[in-house]
Amino acid sequence: MTKDKNDQQDTDKLNSDTPEQTPELTPEPTPAAAESKPSASETDNTPADETVDAAESAQQKPAKEKAAKDAQVKESSAKPKTTEPKTAEPKTARKGPHPLAWINLILMLGLLALGAFAGWLVWQQQQSTSAELAVLKDRLLQAQQQAGNLAAAEGDLLSETQSLKNLTTTLKQQVEHNTDRLGKLPGAERQDWLLAEAEYLLRMANQRLLLEKDVEGSLSMLQAADNVLVETRNPQLNPVRKTITEEIQSLRASPAVDVTGAVLRLQTLQEALPQLPWLPDRLLPDGDKAETVAAAPQPLDQPWYLTLWHTVKESLSTLVRFRERSEPIAAPLSPDQQYYLQQNMHLMLEQAQVALLRKQDDLYKHSLSRVAGWLDEYLLIDDQRTVAAKLALQELQGWQVNPPLPDITGSLMQLQKLVENQRRGSVLPRQPAPANEAADGGNQ
Repeated sequence: MTKDKNDQQDTDKLNSDTPEQTPELTPEPTPAAAESKPSASETDNTPADETVDAAESAQQKPAKEKAAKDAQVKESSAKPKTTEPKTAEPKTARKGPHPLAWINLILMLGLLALGAFAGWLVWQQQQSTSAELAVLKDRLLQAQQQAGNLAAAEGDLLSETQSLKNLTTTLKQQVEHNTDRLGKLPGAERQDWLLAEAEYLLRMANQRLLLEKDVEGSLSMLQAADNVLVETRNPQLNPVRKTITEEIQSLRASPAVDVTGAVLRLQTLQEALPQLPWLPDRLLPDGDKAETVAAAPQPLDQPWYLTLWHTVKESLSTLVRFRERSEPIAAPLSPDQQYYLQQNMHLMLEQAQVALLRKQDDLYKHSLSRVAGWLDEYLLIDDQRTVAAKLALQELQGWQVNPPLPDITGSLMQLQKLVENQRRGSVLPRQPAPANEAADGGNQ
């Protein structure tokens, strides 16, 4: 019996060595495996049969051992069939890679991308550094070239400065030499030089007065010519000097125009244009205020209906009035029209300034008259600002932009006639040189 128990334990051990199949992965047993595999009920009832049939089991021991061996052989032959699905099961469960493998792959790709980006940044920095170095090299070369050019230009400038200094010294010496020679010339030759200088000054005075209307410049030129004629010490030139004196007096007596003051006043009017009182957008009664008419006293003893009639009549008369005007009333200006009118007035004042500087009297007065007409037509006449602007315009219109200038050609014509006669030898004899000048001339 003990032996039978040991055989049964060996059989159970063999059954326990086979791995259990999970319900999800265990395939359905084939008919051959079902026939060869003993059921659980038969296995559970084996010890009970052994206790009852102890005697029979002793006798049938060799047959049971053989049956057990046959069962082991069948189980061993059937085991590969039952384990085939087990070998295939891990393959079906591990079709895709493990999640850790995906994470590792993503990390590796991220590291590769990060390394590539870092390498690209380094390459870009190297490229920019190389470009900056090239630019710096070019700038350094340009600076060196400029330094060389500056050094060459400095050398040229120094040489030119030295040459100019030498030329100045030479010219100074030549001027001193010519001055000495002029001082040593006899009286006749020196007098010719002085007469030529006086003629030149008189010609310049006439040009200043006729072309540029420069009275002050002409005065200075005439005075200089008179001083030159004084140096000649020739009494035959006294008529010319007398004529020059008369011309100087006539220039001083001519009316002077304060051009600077007139221009400043015109500019002041230009700046005051935006502040002038323009006509409003609607027509107002005379004096910008409605006239108040005193109501006539009504008798106390008149009937009530007459009193009512007079009251209504006076009320209606204040609402509607009829007036007769000799001139048409200018329509009020819109903001755009007012702006354009201000610009036109500004341009007219600018034109008056130009005409004043050019001595164009007609254009000057025409421009100011246009501005005055616009002030009368589109501004409030009773306002003090309008009155002040009109007074300033009237005063500027009274100025003489181009006053009549005297004729100063008489002195020039007399001097030219005397010089021509001197060349012919008929008039203006040569004056004897002083004793010291004659002695110097004899030594030469």
